[in-house]
Amino acid sequence: MKSFNSILFLLIMSILMVGSYHFSHSKKNARTANKIEIKFTNSSRIIDTLSVNKLLKQNLEQQSKQFKESLDLNMLETQLKQIPEIQNIEVYEFPQGDFYVEVTERKPLFEVLSDKHFFADSEGILFKYRSLDILKLPVFVMDTTDASVVQTADLISKLKNYPFLEMELETIYLNKNEYVFKLRSFPFDVILGDSSRLNQKIKKLKVFCAFQISQDSLNEYELINLSYKNQVVASIL
Repeated sequence: MKSFNSILFLLIMSILMVGSYHFSHSKKNARTANKIEIKFTNSSRIIDTLSVNKLLKQNLEQQSKQFKESLDLNMLETQLKQIPEIQNIEVYEFPQGDFYVEVTERKPLFEVLSDKHFFADSEGILFKYRSLDILKLPVFVMDTTDASVVQTADLISKLKNYPFLEMELETIYLNKNEYVFKLRSFPFDVILGDSSRLNQKIKKLKVFCAFQISQDSLNEYELINLSYKNQVVASIL
């Protein structure tokens, strides 16, 4: 009789353990299907809510296979931050198992055109390009991938602080370690040189452009060199 009771006790305990495991497992799986609220801290243009939702669910499912009892939200955030389009992401889990996600999308500063087409932000980080008519961004044309995108991002950030170039800067490229750019409303190329003496250089450019407009002689010059001190060298190629 004692042996029978022991066997019965072990059988009941086994049933309870198996039931508990399946309940915990099903609860854990159900968590990935709970409500996910996504909010963008800035205007979403490159990545949409559906994409973030899909990526989040994929990572939740992956973590659910690794962790039986709890999710590592820091690890989840780190994984999602690997997506180039995302500058920052914060994931919060509520007691009932729902999730609130706050996403900061990278803001395109300029386009990068080489063998492929990218966006780049103010830190020089590249991410997927999408054709957006509402964005009139300057284009950095690279002959090779060796050109410094980070250095160019710093320069373009400084140039766009000038209202004149915020509207006019169209394309920029490197020629023999000198930056050259094109303007939207003027036909000539502008040799900037390096990023030194920017205030002086932009002031000279504005004066030159204003003079050309007043003289109605925009088509006379093809190249403007701002790299010399105290003068603008204009030439016809």
